[in-house]
Amino acid sequence: MAATNYVVTVQRPTVVTTVTTGHFTSATDLNLLVAKNTHFEIYLISSEGLKLVKDVCIYGRITIMKCFRQPHSNKDVLFIYTEKHHGMILDCKKTDNDQYDILTKCHGYLKDAGRQSTRATLCAIDGKHGIIVLRIVEGVLKLIYLKDSTKESSRTLEAHNVKVEEQNIIDLQFLPGHQKPIFVLIHSRSPESENQQNSESYLKTYQVEIKEKDITKTQWKQEITISEPAILIPVGVDSCIVIGRNSIVLYKENDRPLELESALLHDEITGIIGYCPIDENGCRYLLTDWCGKLYLLVLERDKRNGSTMVADMKLDLLGETSIAENITYLDNGVAFIGSRFGDSQLIRLLPEPRNGIHLEILESYTNLGPIVDMCVVDLERQGRQLVTCSGYAKDSSLRVIRTGIGIHEHASIDLRNIKGIWSLKIASRWDNYLIVSFFEQTRMFYLQNDEIEEVELSGFDFQHQTLLCSNVISDQILQITTHSIRLIGNNGKDLVVEWKNPNTNDEITVATCNSTQCLCANGNKLYYYEIGCASFSEVNQCTLPYNVSCMDITPINYNEERSNLCVIGLWTHISVWTLRLPTLQVQHKEPLTNDTLPRTVVMVSFDSIPYVVVSLADGPIIYYLLDVEQGLLYERKKVSLGTKPTTLTLCRNETSPNDSSHSTQRTVLFACSDRPSVIYSSNQKLVFSCVNLREVTSMCSFNSELYGPTLTLVTENGVVIGKIDDMQKLHVRTINLGEPAKRIAYYEEEKAYVILTQSSELFQSARIIPISRHAQNSVDCPTKIKTIEEKTQQPCDQQDHVVILDQHTLEARVSIKLLSHEEACSVCVLNFVDDMNVAYIVVGTALVYEDEPEPKIGRLLVFRYNDGKINFVSEKDVNATPHTMAKFSGKLIVGIGNSIRLYNFSPDKQELVLTTQYLGHVETLQIKIKDDFVLFCDLMKSLTVLRYNLVENKFEEIAHDVHPQWTMACEVIDDDTFVCSEDASNLISCHKDSGSTKESERKQLKELGFFHLGESINVFRPGCLVAQQTAEYSISLQSCILMAGISGYIGLLLQLTPQLYQILMSLQLQLAKLPSVGKIDHGTWRAFEAEIRSDASCGFVDGDLIELYLDLPKDMKQELIRDLRGENNVELHTTVEELVKIIEELSRIH
Repeated sequence: MAATNYVVTVQRPTVVTTVTTGHFTSATDLNLLVAKNTHFEIYLISSEGLKLVKDVCIYGRITIMKCFRQPHSNKDVLFIYTEKHHGMILDCKKTDNDQYDILTKCHGYLKDAGRQSTRATLCAIDGKHGIIVLRIVEGVLKLIYLKDSTKESSRTLEAHNVKVEEQNIIDLQFLPGHQKPIFVLIHSRSPESENQQNSESYLKTYQVEIKEKDITKTQWKQEITISEPAILIPVGVDSCIVIGRNSIVLYKENDRPLELESALLHDEITGIIGYCPIDENGCRYLLTDWCGKLYLLVLERDKRNGSTMVADMKLDLLGETSIAENITYLDNGVAFIGSRFGDSQLIRLLPEPRNGIHLEILESYTNLGPIVDMCVVDLERQGRQLVTCSGYAKDSSLRVIRTGIGIHEHASIDLRNIKGIWSLKIASRWDNYLIVSFFEQTRMFYLQNDEIEEVELSGFDFQHQTLLCSNVISDQILQITTHSIRLIGNNGKDLVVEWKNPNTNDEITVATCNSTQCLCANGNKLYYYEIGCASFSEVNQCTLPYNVSCMDITPINYNEERSNLCVIGLWTHISVWTLRLPTLQVQHKEPLTNDTLPRTVVMVSFDSIPYVVVSLADGPIIYYLLDVEQGLLYERKKVSLGTKPTTLTLCRNETSPNDSSHSTQRTVLFACSDRPSVIYSSNQKLVFSCVNLREVTSMCSFNSELYGPTLTLVTENGVVIGKIDDMQKLHVRTINLGEPAKRIAYYEEEKAYVILTQSSELFQSARIIPISRHAQNSVDCPTKIKTIEEKTQQPCDQQDHVVILDQHTLEARVSIKLLSHEEACSVCVLNFVDDMNVAYIVVGTALVYEDEPEPKIGRLLVFRYNDGKINFVSEKDVNATPHTMAKFSGKLIVGIGNSIRLYNFSPDKQELVLTTQYLGHVETLQIKIKDDFVLFCDLMKSLTVLRYNLVENKFEEIAHDVHPQWTMACEVIDDDTFVCSEDASNLISCHKDSGSTKESERKQLKELGFFHLGESINVFRPGCLVAQQTAEYSISLQSCILMAGISGYIGLLLQLTPQLYQILMSLQLQLAKLPSVGKIDHGTWRAFEAEIRSDASCGFVDGDLIELYLDLPKDMKQELIRDLRGENNVELHTTVEELVKIIEELSRIH
């Protein structure tokens, strides 16, 4: 048995790990570079704001990223250092087609042997002298010399280690203005893990001897008088600022320290965590603290004896931003706030305060991290959505995430019972009129700017239902109603020609047209007309054996005014026919075997490939390739969309890129149904993407002067005018909580979310009131357990709540206040087997005290919630932390400390009753259920699988992973396959060998898959955000698992067939040979590395690498699969077309 996992990114990391600015893309461009774990974004800074020009992925977790300029260069380069000790110097060049290429100038593996520092890796760069100093391990500094890095070809970084006696270096920086490079460092006598408040700290300087490749001590050595020094800011050749927990001190060689006196620093949790200079001369600095407050530090300088001295320092509070360690000043009073705990922000500093605040937020950038929990919710007819507990402290939020194409509403009209809608251009190059059809009438609306007015133009028929209305040749308008066909001129005022059926009892039932041709039918009679200037002529007609249900005459080539083919759908003998024009000769008959009535039919060309797309009355879509010359339909494919009749509308919108005056044409098909979708082409394959609306009955495109390319959609609530997204993507809705949400559960019966929150007075925000205080109904949760009552009398600066939110409005319905020192740890919503008619909410809590290493007591709280009312049912004390709980065969299973306990609920006693328990290992972190099997992950002892013996009412251990590791989360893939994440950002796939004849093998979980994901995964959840609706899908979504982590990363894990796994793994080996940014080997990046062991990656296909295949030139695609080989060097046979089809299917899943 081999692991066959496929791992791919749904959402790249969003937390900001470091930022830097410089002239990176060119000598004249000022850039902001933002690192987000495994990728970095390059922005152009302009007067209009930030423009993202490139997103660069790295085979590594970026820990250091700094821009710097080397001598004799007019632009900057970029130094990056990754968690796996790969260093690189990157350059950027602009190509002829306005793209940007990233070049690796130098690279190297920089790992050192020795005691790893408990602090983050430190780095300082002196671009003038071409020196980089790194502190990776204690007692050793690594010097990197950059003299040769200006050459074009990629070179290995020249690095040399030098030993230093300082063991616990806190920060280091180069001092400016010296002839030889001199750096200053602060170090502590005690490691970070020990108490820093009473530890001695010192400031010391070294000079780098470039020729000798060594360092020498200088005279400046000084004891630091403040507690917990953390940040070092050089401000001159012989002075620097040291920032501690509640103090800011300027140290100058051979002079007394200058300490800043400010009431702003007396706050218990001020804790400055980030800074950036504003001026090049170092007179002003921005500082941030753990509360998200932004400060301005001003150095006041005096001239003494011909030199400038810092005479005083002042600190001002500017306002509040997201909590951020990474900030950078851009230009013109604008700064970037890069956050790990909330949304990053672009802010402007104000010269004069507004409401006491000296800043304004210009733009926010969504950050999903850190994600601590999430749930997947199925929405009626609208796919699925993911709800995450994101952020930290005051920046905490719920994020509601959906995939699909979004509609951004601009305007709406309150109209009901609409049968059809069309846009017109009258005396304008823009769409400015809407024709709206009802059962026995037609109405017209004029749209100017943001005003909508109902009008009537004399050339139109408003007394009958309109079947079609369109602009045609010679600035004329064609209106087809059930009563007649009208050619209208003079900007809608004059009726030029009108055609009526000679048999007045026969109504026109269906019609279509283009700018020069028209086709209509009444029953089984088909009429073909041609449109000219002030003329409307019947060219041909025929009688068909069956009534016509739908038709289309759209030219395949958008630039043409005529079509040589038409396509029709027929009743009774349910089929689609193609006919030659103008003869109406039948070219092809395509029976719709076992299908329902064709509702609409469209001829369309995507990526120069002609299609005929048919929608059916019960919701599905059928599409064919079209042979235009012979009128043949072939290669039928079927896709299920909604369940109600689907109507197709062709939309062609002109879009103008920002950097070009040339417009581009985008063609999509809009499928109106109870599950509206957009059909478009990607890499010459049709893609079906859901639109985030409930139901659309009809629509038309509307190219507005005010709004640009928009759509006019008819919904159950009226007409909506809105802009469509360029492509399918994740849509994130943010609900600011103002307090951390630690756990979430979905209460399906009440359409509500149950979240566990923790508010703290220390992290209160002036902008956001905690969600627990917003609730419509607030209640306490007292206890009758004497031991707990005695332990919760003392007040605490933290307060936990159980909050119930409405699923649709996301407003707090109920807030339950827990006891002092009581922390909510886990939550579950379930129906107990002995009381299936009622759903209960169970919350696990623990009493937490600073002087106790582990909680010794807690509660299991049972609530009943219905229609906005909460009832406290019962409580049960427990002797350890209930980290996790789940429903299990109508009972409640809870991981409490190192035990697994099973509870039932007694309706008579109204309390939880312990039925059995299993004693585990160290600490049970997560429990997952599969039928009668229980999978749990232990803090240190990996995975264990239990089976519940119903007869004996006990848990039996089935299998266990014998390898110790710091496990974080786990999930069940199938009956015998499991996956877990551990704290070194790895995934491990385990297999239970149920078929083995040896008991020892059956009892052991075999680790068959290893993969370094580069993300710390906190939670797995079965499911997928994309519904299975692409044509004849060959990839099953049943095994899909979503995973989310600290960096805001969301990934997808699914199982491949063994044959497909072999092909993709072989392709991965070929793709891994392609050059990467920083010259990092893909195998090295994905190799499993933990604290005590390492292994090569296996059992996992890297979907992010595989999907790069789609973007390669065709000749390179062919070259890569020329010699694919699987196990035992067996040759694997496939084609480019087959691989592209499979990889596209995989890419659509996310």
